[in-house]
Amino acid sequence: MFESGKPPVVENTEENRQICRKYCTICQNYKRHSLEKHQPTELFCGCGTSSAQNMKEIGCFCPACPLFTKYHLRGGYFCVRR
Repeated sequence: MFESGKPPVVENTEENRQICRKYCTICQNYKRHSLEKHQPTELFCGCGTSSAQNMKEIGCFCPACPLFTKYHLRGGYFCVRR
């Protein structure tokens, strides 16, 4: 998922979180698994996977997010994949 096996370096800033909120909150995974109730609640590409249990990959908006391009991310489903 991550190039060279290391997590991407996405800055944990309020600006990035605002961008993230526009995409994560409309994602099928986010909605179906109520990710707003689990930590981290957003910016999974920078903060790691959600603590929600038994999640399944049912849809991913990561590639549409401007942070995906800005930070040269690969893969997706950052909220699910460990």
